[in-house]
Amino acid sequence: MILKKFINIGMAVDTPDGLIVPNIKNADQKGILALASELGELAQATRDRKVQLEQLQNSTFTITNFGAADVAYGTPIINHPEVAIIGIGKIAQKPVVKNGEIKPAYVLPLSLAFDHRVIDGADAGRFLNTVKALLNDPMMLLLS
Repeated sequence: MILKKFINIGMAVDTPDGLIVPNIKNADQKGILALASELGELAQATRDRKVQLEQLQNSTFTITNFGAADVAYGTPIINHPEVAIIGIGKIAQKPVVKNGEIKPAYVLPLSLAFDHRVIDGADAGRFLNTVKALLNDPMMLLLS
């Protein structure tokens, strides 16, 4: 195993030639607005086939959105040598139980695959709960 001292987030981009995964370098050092801007530019460069080789290397974690392909659930596979990948499914309205009553609510399926040699399952579960909390209250993203 090689311990990386950086966090580069890969984003699967659907292109006519299949998925290509460029990454945002040092993502942990950028705010949410800077990440969104860079992600948009990187995705467009990837679709236009203008992405640079260095932007395709050294990712540590990937985000893939199979919901964009109208798919609710999937099993994302870790891109070696990364440690994890999160898959985001299609948002759909489903019946959920709230305070003992069945009510309609929008549900977003998430799938997390991770390397158990590096990440403990309990830590992965806590990470997924943090993602869930941030998605439920996006304003929390602006606080950091």
